[in-house]
Amino acid sequence: EFLRDIGYQPEQVQDFIPTPGSLSTVMYHTGLNPLTGEKVYVAKDPHEKKLQRALMQFRNPKNYEHVFEALTKAHREDLIGYGPKCLIRPRRNVPNAKSQPFGRPDKTRPSPKHTVKKQASRR
Repeated sequence: EFLRDIGYQPEQVQDFIPTPGSLSTVMYHTGLNPLTGEKVYVAKDPHEKKLQRALMQFRNPKNYEHVFEALTKAHREDLIGYGPKCLIRPRRNVPNAKSQPFGRPDKTRPSPKHTVKKQASRR
């Protein structure tokens, strides 16, 4: 929500690499904020990291399924819809629909004509 509200669209997201002696490393390893003692959630599972990355890049169509999964898992279905505060659109529910390209099916397409038009000479 924060990135959406400030209009920021990151193209790349870097994975966190713990470095010795930093507060963020302490939080990463202990799950606690060393300044306040509060619990801090740390995603360590590769799939969870992928979901977080997708949330930061929610406008990328390739991330749709991961964003949908993350929002559903977090019980944030309020961010799925058509409103101005929504991150993604709802899924299309088309029962028994097979994925087909738009336009005519292949069997009804006219056969290609391999003729070359002769250009009129300009003499």
